Amino acid sequence: MFNAIKNRVKQIADDSKQAFYEGLDETPTPQEVLDAYKIFGLSKEASFDEVKSQFKALSKLYHPDTKTNSDSEQFIRIKEAYDVLKFHYKGRS
Repeated sequence: MFNAIKNRVKQIADDSKQAFYEGLDETPTPQEVLDAYKIFGLSKEASFDEVKSQFKALSKLYHPDTKTNSDSEQFIRIKEAYDVLKFHYKGRS
């Protein structure tokens, strides 16, 4: 019984990962990458740690669940930019 539960939890996690990466099948264009850097206010020489740090700061600021400065449109743009850069850095390594 324990193994059945363990396998089900693993299946749910795998399905969740697959759903997350579904939209990232295509390589981002150079313009999309530049736009993503611009959204974060970073240069194209920035490390992925800098991108991740900026994403965390901006997502806290614009997350729709926050009471101040919540802007769901801006949050969506930030999330999409992060996904583009995450895919971009993944391809570079």
